[in-house]
Amino acid sequence: MILNAKSALVVGTGVSGKSAFDVLSGRGCDCVICDDGNNFPQDLNVDLIVVSPGVPKNSKIFDYARNNSITLIGELELGWVLNGEKDVVAITGTNGKTTVTQLVGSIIGKVCAAKICGNIGIPFSKIASEGAYDKAIVETSSFQLETIDSFRPHIACITNIDCDHLDRHGTMEIYAKTKLRIAQNQKEGDFLVLSRDAIPVSYLRGFLPRSQVYYTSLDGKVRGAYRQGDELMFMNEKICLCDDLKLEGDFNVCNALSAICICRLLDISPEVIREGIRSFDTAAHRLKRVRSVGGKTYYDDSKGTNIAATLWACKAMKGSTLLILGGSDKGYSYDTLFEDLPSAVKEIVLIGETADKIESSARAYGFDALKRCDTLEDAVIYASSAAVENVLLSPASASFDMFKNYAERGEAFVKAVKELKP
Repeated sequence: MILNAKSALVVGTGVSGKSAFDVLSGRGCDCVICDDGNNFPQDLNVDLIVVSPGVPKNSKIFDYARNNSITLIGELELGWVLNGEKDVVAITGTNGKTTVTQLVGSIIGKVCAAKICGNIGIPFSKIASEGAYDKAIVETSSFQLETIDSFRPHIACITNIDCDHLDRHGTMEIYAKTKLRIAQNQKEGDFLVLSRDAIPVSYLRGFLPRSQVYYTSLDGKVRGAYRQGDELMFMNEKICLCDDLKLEGDFNVCNALSAICICRLLDISPEVIREGIRSFDTAAHRLKRVRSVGGKTYYDDSKGTNIAATLWACKAMKGSTLLILGGSDKGYSYDTLFEDLPSAVKEIVLIGETADKIESSARAYGFDALKRCDTLEDAVIYASSAAVENVLLSPASASFDMFKNYAERGEAFVKAVKELKP
């Protein structure tokens, strides 16, 4: 039905929506595209509606589709239908999914034609329509997983589940169940990789995947990939040394373990995996060292858009640290940040829409070394005079109050740091 649709309405004019529009139009489908799931042309006689990830499920377009018996799918589902019989590896999680997707794609790309796509920026539907790959490595967000129907990855991975996107999902229970949807269509011959350390057991109650489940762990042997001393292992088999990984912090060791588990389940050799890990570097704005100047080292972790990511980044710091926090609100409290904040964080600079919420939580937990700044540039200038060894931008908030996205925020931070005089 989907591929035979004669007419379609695509909702969302971002990258995913434009890809769906182009793909369907290229197949001879008469397409109309609009930006808003609450304000759309209702006089159209269409066979199919495709929604972008940014369209919430409470939008009127969903009721309209049900009431008019029109098939509605997400762009990820469109990619799956176009994919055919090719292997799909799908990776989700609150944090780390982009790094794991890139690392897996880099390793698999050494032995076959692999395409990295999905939430990472290249729509699955675009890649699938072109078809020039053996395996698709698909980063999947909770927003995308809301609208899957038959999507069935051969290997699915959930890196972790922590507090995020409550402004969209409402509760942690709903958010967690949405993440688990990645495995809902898997069968006995498929695989599911879960973190033993970073997925609370309460979120897995009633979850009965039909796939074969493997695990990752930093702190104990599991059926899957784990750290043992200074080595990264898979099922009693040494893959590499921890020091082979260029990336900072235990959370990146977790990411490497997820990639190791996925790649061994695909029968990629330890030698190829080891080579891939040794040569891999993460994308921008993910705990990247920017510069050392004035006796301080500056780190850009603008992608740290939730509390768990910020805590991981703080724990990776060696020495006294000033932390720059704040941005647009995602609907959660910051109490858990201050419950677990490492003692290395000596001072916090607050910026953005969430500054009041963060300050309230900080003072409730007895953390009073706070400074307010109007702009990120002002925060960097202030930090340059602080008596600390490290300055870390890891906002624990989205960026949309002051910037177009986390990347623009990270670039502004990098620019401000590079303009500091020795």
